[in-house]
Parts: sequence; structure tokens; C-alpha cells
Amino acid sequence: MPASTDTSQRRRAQWTTVSTLTFTASANDDGRSLKCYAQFTGGQRQEVSITLRVKRNMLSRGWSFTTPGSITGMRGSCIIVPCSFSYSTSQPANLRVIWYLFQINGYPPVFDERQTVFNHAQEPQLSIVGIPRVGEQSHVSCNVRHTCISAPPVLTLNGLSGSDRTVDTLVSDGIWERKVERIWTVKEQDQSVKCTVRYQGGQQATSELKLNVECPYEEIKMTEKPGEATEGVANSVICSVSYKCKKNTPTIVWNYKDMQSSLNTKMISTDTYNTVSNLTFIGSLGDDGKSLTCTAQFITGETSDSATISIKKYEKPVEEIDPHESDTFHILAADVPFRFSALTDSCVVIPCSFQYEEDVPLTRGIWSKKTGGIVYHNGRSQVLDHFKDRTRLLGDLNEGNCSLEIDNIKPFDNGPFCFHAEKGNDKYRFNNSCVFIVMKASLEKPVMTQVPKEVEAGSTISVSCSVTHTCPSHPPVFSWSVPNLTSEVTHTGLPGSRGSWETTSTITFMAAGGDGEKSLTCTATSWREKQQASTVKLTVKGSLMYQLRSSLPVSIPVSALVLIVIILAAVFGVIICRKRKHSQTPPPRPEKSRAEDGFVGWQKELKSRRRDDTVELSLGHLNNTTTVNSSNQISKPRFPSPKDKRRPPRSTRPEDYHVYDN
Repeated sequence: MPASTDTSQRRRAQWTTVSTLTFTASANDDGRSLKCYAQFTGGQRQEVSITLRVKRNMLSRGWSFTTPGSITGMRGSCIIVPCSFSYSTSQPANLRVIWYLFQINGYPPVFDERQTVFNHAQEPQLSIVGIPRVGEQSHVSCNVRHTCISAPPVLTLNGLSGSDRTVDTLVSDGIWERKVERIWTVKEQDQSVKCTVRYQGGQQATSELKLNVECPYEEIKMTEKPGEATEGVANSVICSVSYKCKKNTPTIVWNYKDMQSSLNTKMISTDTYNTVSNLTFIGSLGDDGKSLTCTAQFITGETSDSATISIKKYEKPVEEIDPHESDTFHILAADVPFRFSALTDSCVVIPCSFQYEEDVPLTRGIWSKKTGGIVYHNGRSQVLDHFKDRTRLLGDLNEGNCSLEIDNIKPFDNGPFCFHAEKGNDKYRFNNSCVFIVMKASLEKPVMTQVPKEVEAGSTISVSCSVTHTCPSHPPVFSWSVPNLTSEVTHTGLPGSRGSWETTSTITFMAAGGDGEKSLTCTATSWREKQQASTVKLTVKGSLMYQLRSSLPVSIPVSALVLIVIILAAVFGVIICRKRKHSQTPPPRPEKSRAEDGFVGWQKELKSRRRDDTVELSLGHLNNTTTVNSSNQISKPRFPSPKDKRRPPRSTRPEDYHVYDN
């Protein structure tokens, strides 16, 4: 076959050679490979190949057919198209006849012996790209395959609002696929999408797809951090998080318990919400350097943010005395701690005392905030609304006691609070009379006395549990995880810590049966229901012996019980030994009598002819010798001579005798 070669320079130092082959295909070339080789001067060689596809007409295939050029038919009726064909050589096996529709854009099959005709429409296939997320755009598609490109089926999407795009694709010979794609913005209420296919013949089918839309959320942010704070002073810390879907409202938790927090949720825009948690944080010196963390917990996950806590100690301020104050106030000395701790929501009793030596007692004691405002006054109308009905004077002014109780104390009730007094029109101010309250959010953890690591079941154990507090008017109450036999609660003021108290619960309990490790828990509950608990572990043993003792009468001591067990064991041992001994030793041979017949029969009881004559006999075997002991001397009974009636001798085999042991 003719071929030509052309070489040209494309760019500097680069050349291109093109070879053109004039190829005429034959019927036998269908499916064969056509290869082109490039041979370089250095010996290198490259090649490329293609597979030939040769179209053949009917005559080249050796067959022909006959059919009319046109047929007139009535619409809605049927027609028969006559067709005949013949082969010039022989008819091939597995002959297949197919009718095609002749048109410009393809040849869809009209009839095929292998073609299956369905009367019911197949359901369309729904698919979605990725996971639909609320507020974002997503793609859903519906497709169906058919064999009639001239009158394709109609696809309709329902349940979502958006724009559609229809695509027709040739899948294989005579098989087409129609696809409808829709792009839409996902909403929270989007639950499912339906696709319906309708054919020209009236058949239709519907498919439904559950969307399971996802509600995304953003990272939580601590918008107001604790910063540097003073011990016991409440600070507002705020965390905020935005998310999609109202149903996806999170739970925001903090890593510090017993602190007040509020939660507020509002809608920002369509399907977009924001939740804010405001924590009233009360730090202690032990919290300095630790992390404060807020966590938003959603249905599908969680997000957190943290900040480092910085706490400084409260220092006593330097008191500034107004020089004109001495003109209107009598200045006395008082004893009030400059800082005092209190548990929020509980109560606190601030110790206060003063020296007053005048004959006329003070008529009124007053507590007020150092910055202004009365927190206690015997005239209720003088008290700030925030403190009304929450304060009272516990001490007796006549005895120099000015102690103040604040009930249901709030996180921001730090003070300082100062004491002063009045007597008629005279006013008295006291040195060292101001107190700053250091708030605590949690009750002190109870301290439990040591208990034995191992205890016997049924034994009695005594244990104590103590907790410190500053609310003696409403001390904590205790509960235990075991029933107690005795219980006692004591309240003691702590030496060296004025105003601090220790409440102790002491119980005795019996260790219940059931070997293994057990837990003993003491729970302290403060005034207004804040709790702290302590737990110790102890191992119980000897439950079986305890159950045995419990099933016997109480009057039987343990020593007697042990003695009974030993005696029973000894008795059973003797019986077993005797049985073994008799089973191994044969019975003794009978001793011959002096009588000529060789044997004498004995009877345990002999009756004399006289009723009042009785004899007690005992028979024993000692060294194979028979002895008879008689308690009374009796005359020989008159028996007939054994010589008159002689009996044949008995067998001397031991197995023919029965030996009885009394």
C-alpha cells in the first residue's frame, strides 16, 4: 500500500516526522491490528497500533432481503410489514432478527427477539452527591433507562425547590439514559425527595429518597474570658456557638461544677441560631494556672474552648480615716476577721465582738457595705432590697457580740461589710470591723477516718466523717451508704480559725455478708442542697462462717460451735476406723468345748425353773478365750445329757458363721 513521509522542524533542535498510509480495507480486516513503527539511527524503535473496524454492506455479508418501500396504515391500528431474506451460501446458526427505526440521530431498535417488553414502568434511580448540609447547596439526580429516544420518558422531581438540568446519554446499542439534576439550598425541613417517571404509553413509577440533612455547627468561642480575678470574687465568663437547625440546640457544659450558669438561644437568620452560656465563675487560689473549659454538645459531636485561670489572693486594704469623722463618731475597737469564706446559696455567720464598758448599752447594731448601703438594720425599711429578709444579728450587743448571719448568700455578696452601732443620737464606729467574704462554689470534701482494709463479715466497725463550714446555724447533714447500728453528730468550733466549724458524723455498722471489695460512702449535704461525698474501699471476708453463725441460735458461743465441730469429726473418724478394721480381720475361730460333740451353744438369757431365780451373763472374747462372769452362784440346771441326742458337727469354715457386734 502506498505511503509517504514528511519531516519538518517544529522548534530549535526538535523535528517531527509524519508518515501517511493510503489504506484500503477488506472484509477480512475487521478486528485486525494496524501497526506503525519508527526506527531511529541509534537503534531505538517505537511503535503504535490501532484495531480496525470495517463496516460491511449486505452484499459483502452474503445475504439480501426484500420489503416494501412504504405501507399505509391507520393511526391507532396495527400494520404488518412483510419482509423476506436469503443467503447466497448458508444461513448462519443462532440467527437474530432486529428491526430498527431509521432516523438521523440514531437507530433505536423497534423489535428484537431478545428484547424484553415490560408492561410496568421500572422505578427511577435517585442519588445525591455528598451529604446535604443545611444552608449549603446540594445536588440530587434522578435517572431512568429507556429504548425510545424519539419519545423519551418524562422525569419529575418533587419535595425540593430548585433549578433542573436534563441530560440524555447513549449507554449501549439501543439503550438510552435520561437524567434530571437539581441544585437546591438545603433547609432544615427538607426530609425527602420524590422522582416520578412517565412514559408515552401512560405507565409511571415513583421513587423516594430520605435526605437525612445534616445540621452543621461552628466552633464554640469564649467571648468573655475570666482574666485576672481575686479569690472568691465572682466573674462572668461567656461562651457562644452558632449552628444550623433549631432541633440541634446544644447543651453547653463547663468543667467546674456547682457554679451558676444561664443559657440563652436566639435565631440569627433562617435556619441559623446562636446559643450563649454565661457562667458565674468563682475561683480559689488552688485554681490559679488551671484551665476553664466550655463544651457545646450537639447530637453529632461537640466543640470546646478554654482559657487559663489567673487568681490572686485578697489583701487587706489600708483603712483611710476621715479626720472630721471623730467629731461625729465615737471610735471603739472590734474583732472581725478581715476575710471570711462562705458557701454560695448556703448561709454564713460572720463572727464579730467588741469591747464596751459604758453603763448605758448600745441600742442598735448596724451592718453596711463599705461602699454604701445597709445590709442589716432593726428597721427593715432601712435595708437594701437585695438583703431584705436574708440578714439577722445573732449576737447580743449587751454582751459585746455583733455576729451577723447572711442566709442564701449570693455569688456577688463579697462586701466588704462593716459594723457600726448607735446609742440614742450617738454613733459608734469600730476599728477592724470590716470583713470581705471569699465565696466558694462547692462544699468542702468530707474527710473520713481510716477503716480496716479487710474486715470479717458480721463484724462491727466504727467510722467518722467530718466536713468544715461557716454556717453553724444550719450545719450540713450526713448520709451513709450502709445502714448504721448507732449514729452521733457533733459540732465543734475549729481552734485557730475563728468562725469555722467542723460537723462530724460517727456511726457503727455491721459488715454485711458477701466476700469481695465493698464501698463505704459518706455524703455531706449543705444548707440548700449542695453535696460532696467521700468513698473508701474495704474487703469483706468470712461470709460463709458468718452465715453459719447467723443460722444457729444466738446463745451458742463461737467456742462452743468450734468444739461441737471437733467432737463430731472425732466420732465420725472412730466409726470409719472400726468399719475398716472389721472388714479386713476375719472373725475368731470358735473354741472347742470339753464335751465330745465339740461345740456348745450359748444363750444370753437363761430362765430357771423358778421365776425368782435369774442370772446375768456377759460374753466377751479375749485372746480367743471365752469367759463367763456370773454375779450370783446358781445350781447347775438339769438338762438332758447331750450324749442322748447328738448332733452332727458344724462346718468349721468362717464364712458359715454370722458374727454380731453389740
